Amino acid sequence: MRRFLAPLLALTALLNVGAANADVIQRYTTGSWDIEANATSGSFQNCTATGQYGGGASVMFMLTRTFTWGVAVTNPRWDWKTGTEGDITYWVDSYQRRQGRVRALAPTELMVLLADSQQLFQEIRAGDTMYFEPRGVDRFSITLVGTSVALNELLACVRRHR
Repeated sequence: MRRFLAPLLALTALLNVGAANADVIQRYTTGSWDIEANATSGSFQNCTATGQYGGGASVMFMLTRTFTWGVAVTNPRWDWKTGTEGDITYWVDSYQRRQGRVRALAPTELMVLLADSQQLFQEIRAGDTMYFEPRGVDRFSITLVGTSVALNELLACVRRHR
């Protein structure tokens, strides 16, 4: 039971420190990524890196003050039931598949809790494509071009504001 509870609690914590109710304490652009440091009631919570794709789609990597991280993917063609949670398999290029949790934040947005893994961090920095396969739903993917810059900035942002 504990094995399943820990990822769910981490996902809940990640969602609770999301940008929706946060005050932006720093914002800047690097390459094609918008970086933000966010606080709630004056207390630093997280940094986000958001990149825009064509057709209104976007990707946002989030790293919290406790170094919990995740990725939110927005696609205007989706129609998820807000609040729905489930299992997901994700991987980069031909690297190891990992199991995780996903939650629909809105009909067009999913948040995936990512593994606490330096190896995964390096795979995303160096990879070309990240694949997601929510249980019972068609697979989708994101392009990782420029992600190395975004992840470096996220780490620096959290270290700066922590």
